Amino acid sequence: DTGKVCDPTRFRQIVESLIYLTITRSDLSYPVGVISQFMARPTKEHLPCAKHVLRYISGTKDRGLLYRTSTTEQLVGYTDADWAGNAANRRSTSRYAVSLGSATIAWSSKYRGAAVAKCKAIWLKQLLKDLQEEVSDPTTIYCHNLSSIQLAKNPVFHARTKHIEVHYHFVRERVLSGEVELVYVPTS
Repeated sequence: DTGKVCDPTRFRQIVESLIYLTITRSDLSYPVGVISQFMARPTKEHLPCAKHVLRYISGTKDRGLLYRTSTTEQLVGYTDADWAGNAANRRSTSRYAVSLGSATIAWSSKYRGAAVAKCKAIWLKQLLKDLQEEVSDPTTIYCHNLSSIQLAKNPVFHARTKHIEVHYHFVRERVLSGEVELVYVPTS
């Protein structure tokens, strides 16, 4: 906040272009989300950060999403969250990616719970059903948080978690109905 303000038009043009690129470059979601927080009043410290992302893109032009024909059309989700990992504001960041066969078709990185991944997977399952491509198997969500998995399976913990009641019930109902399956995957 104390730095000199840079040319906001130039900074916004760079960040808006980067936001557009996140459509096909999921690896850009987090850094673009961070730098886009400063679009209202960018300083001379923020512009080099945006240019750093541009240099990263220049060095990784050959990367992107690859969609292959697949015989299995199972939805699989992956979630990850850090605990107060943002050094600036101590916020936790949750990320998810959902794949259909070999193709990643939805992803996000934001300050919210991992229940968003389950919501997206269920929405995608309904979309596929509307397109006559019904997926009958439960959507597997790989999660490194054992507490989240136990909470979805065991209602005893409910009294201690009233602050997450809406997401808790949503995930728990989907696990009980067999629509979603939570599987532990170690962070390493």
